[in-house]
Amino acid sequence: MTIRSFGVLSAIAAVALSLGLAAPSQAHHSFAAEFDAKKPVTVEGVVTKARIMNPHSWLYLDVKNKDGSVTNWGFEFGTPTSLKNRGVSKDDLQPGTPIRIDGYLAKNGGAFGYSETATLPGGRRVQTGSAPDANTVLGGR
Repeated sequence: MTIRSFGVLSAIAAVALSLGLAAPSQAHHSFAAEFDAKKPVTVEGVVTKARIMNPHSWLYLDVKNKDGSVTNWGFEFGTPTSLKNRGVSKDDLQPGTPIRIDGYLAKNGGAFGYSETATLPGGRRVQTGSAPDANTVLGGR
């Protein structure tokens, strides 16, 4: 590559970056590194906290167990932008909101998982996961 060609490519890259044409960055880990696609989970509970932030949003909910005890679960959601693009806002995830999560268990064995979809009050079902390697399908179960 000649110096002139390098200069032209550099200029094109600079313009693309300034116009926001660069590819979006990916999450800092893969779905498979933390979650098990062979272990689907469905829980229903009440939202206790929502953290809508990059690189992953998290939703926490209290889930009543069969014995009457309560476990606080944490589910990874997509980025704030992906949630917004799917019509999910902080208002939908306020503490006290009943919610159903369909997703996959974390490999760590705790009360954590990856949320593929959430069913909100009124029956509205939305895709909440955005991991490009999750290999899951909305309504695929």
